[in-house]
Amino acid sequence: MPDTLILVGGFGLPDRTASATRAIGLAKLFRSIGMKVVIMGKITPEVPPIDGPTEMEVDGIRCVDLRRPFPGRDYARYDLSGESVMALVDSLPAGSVRAVSAYNHAGQATWSILRGCKARGIPAILDCTEWYGWEGKKILRNIQRMAWTEFRLRILTRKAGNVIAASRWFSDTLPGLNRVLLPFVIDASDPKWSPEPPRLAMPDGRRRFLYSGSPGLGMIKDRLPVAIEGFGALEAEGIPFEFRIVGMTRGQYLADRPDHADLVARLGDSLKFLGRIPHADSLLELRATDYALFFRRDDRIANTGFATKYVEAASLGIPVVTNPTSDIDRYLTDGHNGFLAPDLSTPAIAEVLRCAATLGDADLLAMKSVCAAANPFDIPPWQAPARAFLDALRPVR
Repeated sequence: MPDTLILVGGFGLPDRTASATRAIGLAKLFRSIGMKVVIMGKITPEVPPIDGPTEMEVDGIRCVDLRRPFPGRDYARYDLSGESVMALVDSLPAGSVRAVSAYNHAGQATWSILRGCKARGIPAILDCTEWYGWEGKKILRNIQRMAWTEFRLRILTRKAGNVIAASRWFSDTLPGLNRVLLPFVIDASDPKWSPEPPRLAMPDGRRRFLYSGSPGLGMIKDRLPVAIEGFGALEAEGIPFEFRIVGMTRGQYLADRPDHADLVARLGDSLKFLGRIPHADSLLELRATDYALFFRRDDRIANTGFATKYVEAASLGIPVVTNPTSDIDRYLTDGHNGFLAPDLSTPAIAEVLRCAATLGDADLLAMKSVCAAANPFDIPPWQAPARAFLDALRPVR
């Protein structure tokens, strides 16, 4: 039986992007059930030079550059064509490829990959975690991106017949297809994901909160301005805290939200902007906080995927302060291993932040102990669903 899976996507390898974290986790999952896995992503920010190297190894997994899988020649643009993917398929022993899985891939390139797989009699899988909405003011860009996304999610998923979903909500939009629910998978045996003994982040009794990521155009994605307004309410009540923001500078924030200049000034040293830092450093920041924090609107965009921020925090034993979108309430119980805001109003956000900021030392350490006790995203629970999914693969229509 064919024993090789090819995972395709714009993964910033080895760990430059959240998608790379997903790819490595899925590769380890499939490898744990007997599959060989090759990841096609971006091994460097720029296209590798014509004379290579075009490969790297990450945790024993072969990773090939999607833009130039082999040195010595150029390939069609990976976001428009499946040429480079089929070149890798054709380089492997005949009949050895079990399936090609494309992660949130551009619609035109995905269509090309499906045609190439069909011609070779190889099943195709679409790994879908994004359903774009309108962002920013670029009308043509928004129309094109949304149109191709609709085409990929509504038409190409049915043509492929096999879909990896990150949420129950999205899985339920695809009845009749071969589906598997895989929010994220983490290899908990990797020291990078080993929780430390529960401890308080700050010796003076203040609670430290951390936001890490890219808040998106207009900072709509993770509702960072609403969080800062919530902390403003805590500051007005004299409740001490520290809120650290990884991913942007103070100047970048104020350039987008000049109306928050007075609020940011009033928060003073309680609000710290750390700018962009390497992913490894952001995990160190996460280990050294009391709570990870993000808020998202309860809409199709949030409910299609699953927040990497939650997976990383849960894996490191850090409670999360957020609101219930996607499948988060499947893992987070309010007051037990984190806090859930009922809505995105400033009063609701301020109240949930107040609960977290005033939680006593013993109760916070107990909460961190609960979070560190078990990682719901570790590989073993997902092996049986993954195996059943591969056993039921359908041919491209």
